[in-house]
Amino acid sequence: QTDYLDSLLLHSPMSSFDDTMTVWRTFESFVDDGKVRRLGISNCDDYKMFTKLYDQARIKPSVLQNRFYEASGFDVGLRQFCKKNGITYQSFWTLTANMKALATPEIKMLAKEKKLSPQTLMYAFMLSQGHTPLDGTTDSKHMAEDVALMQRFLDGEELFNT
Repeated sequence: QTDYLDSLLLHSPMSSFDDTMTVWRTFESFVDDGKVRRLGISNCDDYKMFTKLYDQARIKPSVLQNRFYEASGFDVGLRQFCKKNGITYQSFWTLTANMKALATPEIKMLAKEKKLSPQTLMYAFMLSQGHTPLDGTTDSKHMAEDVALMQRFLDGEELFNT
């Protein structure tokens, strides 16, 4: 049993920025009361909106959780902002949204060279960038591959030159 949450994320910005800030202020009160340790937001791929939230928040977002895919430009600007400001970038649909890229001969060859599957190669890339890819697998084989990959990182192996 616990008396606090490690992290509380707003699922997405509200329909107006003022409404988003009203919710954020309520979240900040949970941190003040010791009920929550970290705040974040999901589904916020608008750079201006996220940076405005960051600027106006008394308790800064420490997590940004977004779908990682080509249509959003892979959140390049947001990921740079997160890195600069110590915000954890969590990607979801990291594999599902990028199935075409993972099926290319180039990715398959690179994965084989690194003794990875194309899927774990994608996770390795995200980890090498300091990001946290969220994994929704229920397949025990995939879970084992993911744990083995994390162990390689914990052991200090560098799979990419960053």
